[in-house]
Amino acid sequence: MKKSVVITIGIIYALSIMLVTFFGLKHKSFNEIVYVSQVEIIEEKASYLENGSKYLVLTDKVDGVYTYQLKWAVYPDNANNSAVTFIYDTQKSNLSVDENGLVKYTSLGYPESIDITVRSTDGTKQSDKITLIILN
Repeated sequence: MKKSVVITIGIIYALSIMLVTFFGLKHKSFNEIVYVSQVEIIEEKASYLENGSKYLVLTDKVDGVYTYQLKWAVYPDNANNSAVTFIYDTQKSNLSVDENGLVKYTSLGYPESIDITVRSTDGTKQSDKITLIILN
């Protein structure tokens, strides 16, 4: 091999290392899965206990039925599966939570508290909980 060929190969090799170092390799991932990192119940009127748990006192009712619309956020915003499920005591026949987070509670005539957990369904089990306190 001639000396000029070896030098040319060395220069091309050095330039390629410099180009990759300065401009980097732009990796594109088309099927990247983004998991939920946090679920948060959003309620401006909620109060907090010392342990950080949220609660809300409900006093408004119509014909003995209390209604409350849960509001939540799933982070990050670009999560592939941002669906959530609602976990509550299904043994209470006077309580229901639909798939949109609308809570309906029929009063039994005495104060009661209800724990509702909003949990991600993507397998990460990220969740947030609120306690609704019903006063009659």
